[in-house]
Amino acid sequence: MGDGKNLKELIDAKGTNVRQLAKASGLKASTLYSIIQKDTNIRFDYALRIANELGVDVNEVCSANPFSGELKEDEIYMTVKDHTGLLDKSRVKDYLLYSMYPLMMLYGKNAMPDVDNLLTSFYQLDDEARNEIVDTIKVKLQYHRDPKRAEDIKNIKKW
Repeated sequence: MGDGKNLKELIDAKGTNVRQLAKASGLKASTLYSIIQKDTNIRFDYALRIANELGVDVNEVCSANPFSGELKEDEIYMTVKDHTGLLDKSRVKDYLLYSMYPLMMLYGKNAMPDVDNLLTSFYQLDDEARNEIVDTIKVKLQYHRDPKRAEDIKNIKKW
């Protein structure tokens, strides 16, 4: 069984429909219908969006979750082709190796759908709104910083 039948069950259980989920997640309704009808597996990036919209863990949506089970460093590296050279494979690999991977291991890989949703939402905002978000985080950190987490993060190699 692929992810399609499970997706249909989740949609029904949440009292929504394919069109509403498509609109909320930014995916095409035809893509979701195809996944359901053909009972195919869901791409992980689509599963993240769907999980965020349905308010469920990504493991409930996607059977091919790269973050399920024991996570290994080499499983999170990707090859990015970017004509500017800013996102070449080695830079992405270093970023993931020295920042994202240690954070996931400290605080849980199941938070990745939330992180993905936050980043996706952040980049949809205009410059003024993004600056406001950054300023808000700075203020929150002044009053709500968790000293243990701050120390853990400070100790991450090459942070």
